[in-house]
Amino acid sequence: MPYHTENSPGRYYETMRRYQEAQLLFAAIRLNVFSHLDTPQTAQDVAKALDCDPCQVRLLLLTLTSCGWLGKLGEYYMNTPETKDYLSRNSNVFLGDALLFRENMTSLAQLEEKVKSPEALPKPAYDFSEMARVSIPELYTGRVQAFLKQMAALYPDPLRPLRLLDLGGGTGILGIEFTKQFPNSRAVIFEAPDVAEVTKEVMREHNKEGQVGVIAGDFNTDSLGGPYDVIVASGILNFVRGDLSDFIGKLSASLAEDGKLLIVGQFGDEEDGVPPNMVGWLSGFLDGLPLPPDGEALAKAVKNAGLTPMEAVGADRYEGRLYRKGGAEETVSSEDVIRSFIELNERIANSRTNVLNFGSEEMTFYRGEIHILKMIGDFPGIHSAELARKFGITRPVVHKSLQKLADRDLIRREDDAADKKRALLYLTDKGQTAYRAHECYHDENDRALFAFLADMPGDKLAAINGFLNHAIGLIKNHA
Repeated sequence: MPYHTENSPGRYYETMRRYQEAQLLFAAIRLNVFSHLDTPQTAQDVAKALDCDPCQVRLLLLTLTSCGWLGKLGEYYMNTPETKDYLSRNSNVFLGDALLFRENMTSLAQLEEKVKSPEALPKPAYDFSEMARVSIPELYTGRVQAFLKQMAALYPDPLRPLRLLDLGGGTGILGIEFTKQFPNSRAVIFEAPDVAEVTKEVMREHNKEGQVGVIAGDFNTDSLGGPYDVIVASGILNFVRGDLSDFIGKLSASLAEDGKLLIVGQFGDEEDGVPPNMVGWLSGFLDGLPLPPDGEALAKAVKNAGLTPMEAVGADRYEGRLYRKGGAEETVSSEDVIRSFIELNERIANSRTNVLNFGSEEMTFYRGEIHILKMIGDFPGIHSAELARKFGITRPVVHKSLQKLADRDLIRREDDAADKKRALLYLTDKGQTAYRAHECYHDENDRALFAFLADMPGDKLAAINGFLNHAIGLIKNHA
């Protein structure tokens, strides 16, 4: 009688296939295959450039194509756009060296020996200087951009003089780009002595020695300087010696009042929980690297240090948490609020971006049009008179906009059973697509504001909402 099981072994074969794909990828990078395929080439062309056997190269290229890393047209092979960006040495964001370095650093080739007898093998010496060098292109594949976007949300005035400390900042790229965005600011990179020498080289290459300083030392024992407006602590909590609360307190002491601490890294939710990306760091943990602190321990430490959680930031390889020093309420006068409100109105009125393009001519809208679509999407069955009231515009203007949207098959009308003189408005499938694109647009550009409001107590939200509703009623006096 055959054996019956509810589970499939497919995952194990998929894991083996991915392992083989990884071996293939690393070999192709070491051979420098991708650097010769920015333009279409035959297997013979590539074999000649690599000084390899043509038949073997053809099999290699076919396999790379089957994995989706190359494209093929007839006898010609070429990089995909993604491969051209990241795996060709002709690219400014070539990641091949970083991938090979990490593959070697995190290798589990000796896993069995380490598990059986942890003292039998010599502990490897991690080359953090080389890691800093090869990681420069990685930083420009999203992390630098996400960091600068976060800083712009916190400090909208680019001329504001700020002080940044990048703790364990490697080559100092974040500090360099920070001072480009905030030209009146200064940055300090704190690194271990061997890595700091690399940092200084990079500063000289970018002519930033006068604006970005480098401190070589041990952040556990040495002074960090300050006060700083922003401290970035990226991937360093594993290396903290002693009590975590003491260390976070040290960071807090180096912050100016209302300064921001950005801790980048992944943390388990609770004590004895499973750390995120455990497999990526297992080699280091087996060699003695401590596990990262759990989320509960970190929350306790920042609270003890007088830091207030603000929001989670970033995603993927740039994931972190943002904290503010001090929790006291800021004193704000009514004149401050009025000035901010007037500035908001002026910026909206003088905005040059009156048209939003969500990827195609079909998905291009004037702001008024997309906001009418949003209102219909938020309130299906709304009618034109209600739209006119909500936007404070005349009915003829609303009718004109609705007709344009109907002609583009973005909205549909249904007779109102309760009032035959009016029609109820709904989005079509195409209108729903535009509605979702508009939501994505705001999620991408206003995420920091949404997160700020999400963490705000209900009584404060009620006060803000009351002010905005009152202000909307007064705007008509200035029309």
